Amino acid sequence: MNDRLKGLLRLAVSVTLLLFLFQIFDAAEIAAHLVQLDLRWLLPALLLSVLQIMLLAWRWRFTAARLGVGMPYRHALGEYYLGVFLNQILPGGILGDVSRAWRHAIVAARRRSAIHAVVLERVVVQSVMLAVAIASLLAIPGLRTDSLGWGWAVPLTFAALVIGGVGLRQRLPALRAAIQEFGADARRAFLPARVLLIQVGTATLVMAANLIVYVAAARALGSEIPLTTLLPLIAPVLLVMMLPISVAGWGVREGAAALLWGLSGLSVAEGVAIAVAYGLLFLLAALPGLLPLLWVSLARGGADSRRLRGESRDRTGCPNPGQSDDTADVMPRVTYAPDPGSPKHAPSPAAGARPSGAAGPAPRPPENGTR
Repeated sequence: MNDRLKGLLRLAVSVTLLLFLFQIFDAAEIAAHLVQLDLRWLLPALLLSVLQIMLLAWRWRFTAARLGVGMPYRHALGEYYLGVFLNQILPGGILGDVSRAWRHAIVAARRRSAIHAVVLERVVVQSVMLAVAIASLLAIPGLRTDSLGWGWAVPLTFAALVIGGVGLRQRLPALRAAIQEFGADARRAFLPARVLLIQVGTATLVMAANLIVYVAAARALGSEIPLTTLLPLIAPVLLVMMLPISVAGWGVREGAAALLWGLSGLSVAEGVAIAVAYGLLFLLAALPGLLPLLWVSLARGGADSRRLRGESRDRTGCPNPGQSDDTADVMPRVTYAPDPGSPKHAPSPAAGARPSGAAGPAPRPPENGTR
């Protein structure tokens, strides 16, 4: 299955789930909640989302520096914003992170460490989110282990993953070497304890910012759900939307909200509307990521334009073919050693020398003193 087909399938998942939810749970009622957006809650939530992205960029830079592939903060912020924006508009929700890792790897001295920096930075945030989501699920009355009987699911799943990982490490030498290299980078990124505290602490701040923004989105729609009831519902919704099966979590996030709000005896239409509002809010916060994308496009277009102008001048008699004045500062002049066997580069006969094979005496130089 090629990438284009996968993208279309993920887009179809998002569109189908949204249409299904709007059809089942009354699109008019959902829209009625959305039109009640209160800017007094929306603007602070938008600002907090921007601060969250700035913190994430700092975490990435910090992790990369621990692995010896550091970068200026300004560069990290631009690249992170670009990655967040691509995650919002491209299917899967992870292509922005893949692009960020690839773009850093092509300029870093240690390419694998540059990729590991992105993976490790995301792993910590997702691990904190997973822990909060599990604790939240246990706090929802409709999902308690005594009612559903899945209390052993989490430890059994973890044990299966560990056993599977150990088995693969023993069977595949190449994979074992890659795991060892990744493990060495992980130790550098998370140890000693002071560094681990910074990693977990900043990831916790990011998770707290997400919870506050979601609560603000609910309050902006006029929701009066008590915090003790609302907070446990948020982390599972945020965790589900990270699954790479849709476009930026659209449809999946709203479906999870509908399920959890229904199990909690709350208005399902309100839950879906809050999820939609959160998605729109984060999309607005990610819009500055369009600026690095435009900058890259303009720079590439300018380079192509200069190259085309240089080629045009070559065809019209540019004194230095292949090197126009516009590109002299960015394209180094390249000289090639002459081919000894090429007649074009053979030394010209000395003045007055007799050509090979010519008959008769050599011509005498003029005697009038001219040179």
